[in-house]
Amino acid sequence: MKLNLRGVLPLLAGVAVLFSACTKTGINVKSDPSTVKASDNVASSAIADNLAKSLAGSFGGASLNDGVTPSTNASSKLKVQSTYSCGFYIDTSLNRVFNQGDTLKATKTGGTKYYFICDGNKTVGYDSVDSLNTVGSGPGYSFVYNIVQKYKVRGLNTNNSNFSLDGPMKAYVDNEYTKYKTFSRVHNTYVFTNLYVHGNDKFDITSGTATFRSEGKTNGGGWDYSGTIVFLGNHKAKLTFLNKIFLIDLLTGKSTPA
Repeated sequence: MKLNLRGVLPLLAGVAVLFSACTKTGINVKSDPSTVKASDNVASSAIADNLAKSLAGSFGGASLNDGVTPSTNASSKLKVQSTYSCGFYIDTSLNRVFNQGDTLKATKTGGTKYYFICDGNKTVGYDSVDSLNTVGSGPGYSFVYNIVQKYKVRGLNTNNSNFSLDGPMKAYVDNEYTKYKTFSRVHNTYVFTNLYVHGNDKFDITSGTATFRSEGKTNGGGWDYSGTIVFLGNHKAKLTFLNKIFLIDLLTGKSTPA
C-alpha cells in the first residue's frame, strides 16, 4: 500500500490551469458563500470528484489500485513488510517533503498502522489506519489534504485479483487560489460496506454501498448533505441525496443527473 504523495502535485497543476481558464472567461462568482446555497449539480460534482480521487489515493493515503499485496517500490513501510512478511507495521512519525521543480512543494505528516494477514507466506489481506495531512503550495495557490482511512481488505480468490474492502474514510480537501481570489473546500466522510473489487478490470468496484456526509463551500455557495452511494460496476456509481440521483464515473470523477 503506497503513501501516495508524488501523484498529488501533477493533479494540482491541472487544477490551477482550470481555475485560471475559468477566471479569464469571467466565471468568478463573488457571492458571499456563507449565505448562498450551491446548486445540487455543483455539490454532486464536488462529491463525485472527491470520491473518485480519494479512492485512487490522489490526495494521499491508501489507493484502491494497490490491491491486497502492497507494491514493492514505494515507502520504507513496504521494505519492513517484505522483511517481516506478516503482522504489524506501525509508523507514527511520518514527515516527508516533496518538491517538483522550483514551484510545487508539499509536506506530508501523520502516521500509518497496518496489520498484514497472511496464509503461509502469502499476503491475503490487511487492516489499516492511515492518518495523513498534506500541506503544499504552487504558483498562485495553496492546498491542505487531510485523509483518514480505516480499511479492512481481504483477497477473494487465489491470486487476490478480486478483493473486498470495508471501513470508513475521511477526505478533507481545501484549495485556495490566491491569484484569482477563489477557493474550494470539500469535507467528505464515507463508510464503505462490502465493496467487491475486480483488480484485472482497472480495479472496477462491481458491487457494494456507502453512506456519506459532505460539507462544502466555494465562491458560488455552500452545502451540507448526507446520502448514499451504490456501486454499479463498469466504473459507475449511483449517488443519492435530497431524493435526487446522480451517476458517477469513477474513472473521471464526473457526475451527471440520472
